[in-house]
Amino acid sequence: NSFCTLLVRVPDETTAPLAMAVYKSFTHEEATERFRLPADRDLKRTKTITVALEDPSNAAAEAKLKQEQLRQYFHATYEIFEKCLEPLNCDEAFTVPPVHKLRHPLIFYLGHTATFYLNKIALAGLTTRINHKFEETFAIGVDEMSWDDLNEAHYDWPAVADVWKYRRALRERIDDLFAKYTMPLPLTFENSSDDDAHAFFWAVLMGCEHERIHLETASVHVRELPMKYVRHVPFWDPCTEEGEVPTENPLVEFAGGKVKVGRDFDSPIYGWDCDYTTGLTIDVAPFKAQEHIVSNAEFFEFVKDGGYTKQELWDEEGWNWVSWKKPEHPWFWAKADDGSFKLRQQCTEIDMKWSWPCEVNNLEATAYAKWLGAKQGKTFRLPTEAEWLHMRDVCVADQGDQHQWKVAPGNINLEHYCSCCPVKKFKQGKLYDIVGNVWEHCETAVYPYAGYKVHPLYDDFSMPTFDGRHRCMKGGTWVSTGNEATRDSRFAFRRHFFQYIGIRLIEGPAVDETKHMKNVLGLDPPVDLAAQRSYSELPSGVDVSPKEVYPKVLADLAVAAFKAHAKGCEPKRAMDLLTGAGRASYELSLTFGEVIGVDFSARMLQPAFAMRERGMATYSTIVDAATGERKAYTVFAEGRPWANRREDVMFYQSDPANLHAHLNGFDLVLAFNIMDQNTSYNPKTVPAHVMGRINQGGILFVAEPKSKQHANALSAAQYIEEIGAAGEVVAQPTLLSLYMPETEDAGKIVDFEVFAVRKL
Repeated sequence: NSFCTLLVRVPDETTAPLAMAVYKSFTHEEATERFRLPADRDLKRTKTITVALEDPSNAAAEAKLKQEQLRQYFHATYEIFEKCLEPLNCDEAFTVPPVHKLRHPLIFYLGHTATFYLNKIALAGLTTRINHKFEETFAIGVDEMSWDDLNEAHYDWPAVADVWKYRRALRERIDDLFAKYTMPLPLTFENSSDDDAHAFFWAVLMGCEHERIHLETASVHVRELPMKYVRHVPFWDPCTEEGEVPTENPLVEFAGGKVKVGRDFDSPIYGWDCDYTTGLTIDVAPFKAQEHIVSNAEFFEFVKDGGYTKQELWDEEGWNWVSWKKPEHPWFWAKADDGSFKLRQQCTEIDMKWSWPCEVNNLEATAYAKWLGAKQGKTFRLPTEAEWLHMRDVCVADQGDQHQWKVAPGNINLEHYCSCCPVKKFKQGKLYDIVGNVWEHCETAVYPYAGYKVHPLYDDFSMPTFDGRHRCMKGGTWVSTGNEATRDSRFAFRRHFFQYIGIRLIEGPAVDETKHMKNVLGLDPPVDLAAQRSYSELPSGVDVSPKEVYPKVLADLAVAAFKAHAKGCEPKRAMDLLTGAGRASYELSLTFGEVIGVDFSARMLQPAFAMRERGMATYSTIVDAATGERKAYTVFAEGRPWANRREDVMFYQSDPANLHAHLNGFDLVLAFNIMDQNTSYNPKTVPAHVMGRINQGGILFVAEPKSKQHANALSAAQYIEEIGAAGEVVAQPTLLSLYMPETEDAGKIVDFEVFAVRKL
C-alpha cells in the first residue's frame, strides 16, 4: 500500500506545515488485480530477463514465457521506482530544486521515467500520445554540460497529482500493448528495429533499464533533500552493522594480461549502445590494487590534514571546483556543532559509519590519490576501465553475471541492504567489493568501443558523453539493478557529479587513457558535417553570394528582416531553430541580448556546447570520398566577433512542434530546414506552434529547401497557410542559394525558399 493517501507528521524543525502529498499510484493490491501480478512479488532481488532463444525446438513456448517475464519485469521496475519516492512527505518535496542545481527536482523524474516509454514507442510508430505537453515537458533530462546549468525559473511544473495520474495511464497503456505483439526471439541490439514486434519489446526493455538508472539517481536525490521533506519508510532502512574500522588497506597484486572489453552484439541481456563492441581486447600491465574501498575513516585523514585547502593536491578542474564549492568534507557527511559527523541516508541521518565506504566525486578521488601517494612515498591513481574489468574477472568471474546469480556476491541489486555497508563485509576473491557497495571511480573517460553504433530509438544516450570529460564508473552500488549490475555496463559522469561512488586506488605504470578518444574521428558523420558547415571556410570557386557559410548568411538575413519589419520589439531575445552546431545562434548574439539555440537531437548540439563552454570544437571532414578517409579539425571562438558573447547563448534539446514552456517570448525566431529535416514528432504543427512563441510584432524568419525530401514537408505557401491569421507576411518567399559541404572540398548548392512573417 505504498502510495495510498498518507497522513504525514511534519518534523518539528519545519517552520510551517507542508502541503499534504496525495499519491495516486496503484496500491500493491490494486496492481496485483489490475495487472494479474503475483501477490508475493519481491521488488528486491529482481533479475534482468534474458532475451536469447535457448531452445529452438520449443521456440513458441519460450517466447510466450519470456514475454510474460518481460511484462512482469516492466511492472516490477515501475513499482520499485515509485517505491523510491515513497519517503517524500509532501508535494513541495517533489518540486524543490536540489541544492546543487545540477539536476531537476524530483517531479521531473516522476514524469520522465514514464514518458520515456511512451516517447520511444511512439517514435517507433507503435502507439499514440497520452498527453503531448507532459511528453515534451518530461522528455529531456540533464546533460551535465556545465557545473551549474539549470535555471528552474525556466520550468513550469504541473501538479504532482496530475503526474501520478499520468503514470497510472501510462502503466495501463504499456500493459495493454503487450497483448498486441508476440515476442520474437532472440531479441538483440542488431535486430531490434526489424519490425514492429522487435521494436516494441526492445523499447520496453530500454524503458525498464532507463527507469532503473533513474531509480539510482532519484535515490541520490532523495538522500540530498532537506530532512523536513522526508519521512521514515522501513523499506529503505539502512544497514545497522558497524563493522571493523580498517587500520590498513594492503595492496593486492594482479598479473594483468589480455582483457575482453565490451558486450557482444548477440548478448542474451539488454545493453546500451556504448556497451557493445565487435570484439575488443586490451593488454593490461601488472598492477597492485587496494584490497578494499577507501573507508570514511581513511578519507577523514585527508580531511583532517587539510586536503581541501591544499591546491597542490588538485588538478586544474578539481581546484576550480574547490574554489567554487568550498567543500570541507564529503558531500553526504553532516557536521554537527560539536565537530562530530553524521552520515545522511535515504530517510534519516545516522551516526558516522567509519567502516563504510567514503562517497566522493572523481575530483576528490584524484586529489586523495595524490595525497596518499605523498604520505606513503608511492604513486597512486584510479584504475582504468580495463584494469577494473581484469579485477572483476579474477575475483568473481566464476559467479557469472547478474542474471545468473543465485545470490548477489556483494551489496548490489537491493539483495542485502538499502545503504552502504562495511567495506570488509563482502570478500570476493582477492578483494572486497569489486562488485557492489559503491561504484568505483576510474581514470578512463568513456569512449566508443570498436563497432559502436547508435540505436535509432535513442540516438543520443552515449554520444554526448564521448567528449573526454565524462569519467567511467564501474562495479555498481547497493541500489544498482538490471543492466547497471552487469559486468559490461558502462556509465559515466562529469567529474564534479556525486553518486554512490567510492575510491579504490591503483599502484601501477602510468597510463594515457586519452588514446581511446582517437577512434571518435568520424564516429558521428551528421554531427561532423554540421560542425563543418558551421565553422569551416567555403572552398575557393564556390559560386554563391554572399560567400559565407550558410548559418552566418541566414543569421544576417534574419537580423536584417527584424530591423526592417519588427514592430514594437527590441532585439532582446531570439531563438535559432534548428541550431545544429550553433553558428547561427552565436551570430545572432551580436544583435540580441539573449539567444537560445534549439535542436531536436542532443547529439547535434555537441559542437555548440563545446564552443560555448570551452571556446573550441572539433570535427572531421571526408578527404577521400572513395575510402572515407577523414581529417580532423579544431576550430576556436577566439578571433570571431561573437567570441565574448558566448555566455549570452544557451542551447536546449526540444521538439519544434512541442517546445518547452520556457521557450517563449521571442522577438525573433530563425527557423531553418525544419520540415525537410523531418526532425519533429509532428512537423505540420510547427509553424503555428512556433508563431505562438513570438512576441507581438516579432519576426519569424523561415528558410526551407525548395526541393523536398520528405512527404510531410511544406512549401512556403503551405507554411504560411498553417500560420494563418497569427501573422502577416512581411517578406515574400524568394530563392536563396546556399552551399552545403559534403566532403573536404566538395559540396552542393541548394536552393532555399526564405520569407519573413510578423506576429500579429
